Amino acid sequence: MLADVAALHGWQVLNSGDTSGAWTLHDLAKTAGRESGEPALLSHAMGEQAYDLLDVERPKLALQLVQAARSAAGSKVPGLLGAWLHAAEAEALAATGDQVGCREALRLAEQAMPAEPDNSAVPYVSLDDWQLARWRGNVLAGLGDSGALDALLSALGRTPGMSVRATASLHCDVAQSYAVRGERVSSLEHARVARDLARRTGSIRQLRRIDRVTRLLA
Repeated sequence: MLADVAALHGWQVLNSGDTSGAWTLHDLAKTAGRESGEPALLSHAMGEQAYDLLDVERPKLALQLVQAARSAAGSKVPGLLGAWLHAAEAEALAATGDQVGCREALRLAEQAMPAEPDNSAVPYVSLDDWQLARWRGNVLAGLGDSGALDALLSALGRTPGMSVRATASLHCDVAQSYAVRGERVSSLEHARVARDLARRTGSIRQLRRIDRVTRLLA
């Protein structure tokens, strides 16, 4: 229970923009996961902590951590968590500029994804086909792949009505993809929607990301 709660709190703190506080909480989640003897709890906490490093622009260290998380997980965790870890590794690989490795990790994430996603064994992992498609588009947009736009727009058309944070992130991804294609007006429109939604959720992390995307248009 401590590993689960500390990891969740760490993610919420990271979303508020406090990377130092998030790191401390994820350290606590890792310790609890390790002492519990549950590879799923430990590897999930490690995977989440990698995002603390991505947010302070230490992508190589983030990649090392998420790869260590996958090693800790091995074949001892449910497929849903395995897919989550591969997708997290893809994001870290994209941040290091490794396009080939990133695309392979995305392929492995899709391969590991259960036909009927069920998180009853890992309730702290929220992932389904829509979320994985959105994640894939996010990662490819981060690589500057203009072809990511079609996948992102498809995911946007299937956005769950109550998923405000995910919708904000998706609009930001679309804005980034349009920016890469040089379509300024469309990019700014989606960035505006993303900013409005991020303000509703109070996500400092999202607002910072949106600011980085709009700077691409300066």
